[in-house]
Amino acid sequence: MQVIPAGSSLEVAGTQAFDTDEGLRLQDFRAAQTVRIHFKQLDKLMNLVGELIINKIALRQCISANMYESLKRIAGNIDRLVTELQDLVMQIRMVPVSQIFDRFPRLVRDLSLKRGKKVDLLMEGRDIEMDRTVLDEIGEPLVHLIRNCIDHGIEYPEERLKKGKPQNGTIKLSARREGDHVIIEVEDDGAGIDPKVIREVAMERGFISKDEADKMSEDQLINLIFIPGFSTAKEVTETSGRGVGMDVVKTKVESLGGTVQLKTEVGKGTVVTLKLPLTVAIIKALLVEAGGQTFAIPSSQVSEVVRIKKSDVKKLGLVDVVEVRGKVVPLLRLNDLLNIRNTLQSEYYEIVIANVDRKGRKYGLAVDSILRLQEILVKPLDLMLSSLRGFGGVTILGSGQVVLVLDVPKLIEKERSQL
Repeated sequence: MQVIPAGSSLEVAGTQAFDTDEGLRLQDFRAAQTVRIHFKQLDKLMNLVGELIINKIALRQCISANMYESLKRIAGNIDRLVTELQDLVMQIRMVPVSQIFDRFPRLVRDLSLKRGKKVDLLMEGRDIEMDRTVLDEIGEPLVHLIRNCIDHGIEYPEERLKKGKPQNGTIKLSARREGDHVIIEVEDDGAGIDPKVIREVAMERGFISKDEADKMSEDQLINLIFIPGFSTAKEVTETSGRGVGMDVVKTKVESLGGTVQLKTEVGKGTVVTLKLPLTVAIIKALLVEAGGQTFAIPSSQVSEVVRIKKSDVKKLGLVDVVEVRGKVVPLLRLNDLLNIRNTLQSEYYEIVIANVDRKGRKYGLAVDSILRLQEILVKPLDLMLSSLRGFGGVTILGSGQVVLVLDVPKLIEKERSQL
């Protein structure tokens, strides 16, 4: 763990040298093992890998039709080479989170001085690596979180002393690896978030009515801070009060295929956890069909797939629901969401049970058929289409077919907002 005391800053050198018993520096041994690569070249290499994956899938489809032994052997070789090349490219694209983390000591020092507070910054996991593209995108969300810690979380020194706390507040910035994800946490030992304050501010500023507030749990009240424009600041400062903050964090992290979780305790502090994918370029996706068209759903958004008789669909008020493993799940039809004609007549629904928010709520998404699970290369939508809600990109299958990648949570959120 690295501790940056209040009022100090961290100077980051490009490379440190250490003396060995032989009088040589470790730097001398490491220099030959590194190479400078322009990031545009890495992007081009990644695109080539993606095209190779497309051709691999096309070749595999030919094999399933002809079953030539020689083609099978070639396909096996291509499969192995693509896997090795993909792993190598992923390794090259990986950079330590210290490239972002090391910017924050100065930010914490400057902001705490302006606010008249004393704040120590603790950093853990600076050597954890993740995709450069993802790392570049999380800088802004982390700035918002650090600012919130200083402006809303950490108390003034005299107030902390009255509460029996050290006069120096502490912000802990940490990273760790969990499977195919990197977990980044921003934790402070400040005042925490009081749901009663959130409730009053939300009603005062017209985000919710009193009747709605009375029905909300403490967790639901706390999550109101993710509403665009929400702020508890009483005055506009350089760090808060402008209605820009946690909604930016949520939007950015979810656009990367990640999630945001918040835990808080009044008087003790707050922890915000960002769960981020290692990479956003090549992902596993579930291919489905609706209205004669194929769509891809990122596997991270899929909980399970079930088949249910249409006669088992029930009405709960105005909403269709189905029972899955003893739990009632709202049901939406992909054909209806995308305004495409239903071309398949069947007594069954193929239903994708999708994770739609950070609280674990699930929705059923009915499709005409489930095709398969496979790796896809996600490419961004054209600039003219990028504003469309509910779509996360586009991919090309081995057949050459262009397929839209769905963002199911956004698609469902869009539908709910129109009800």
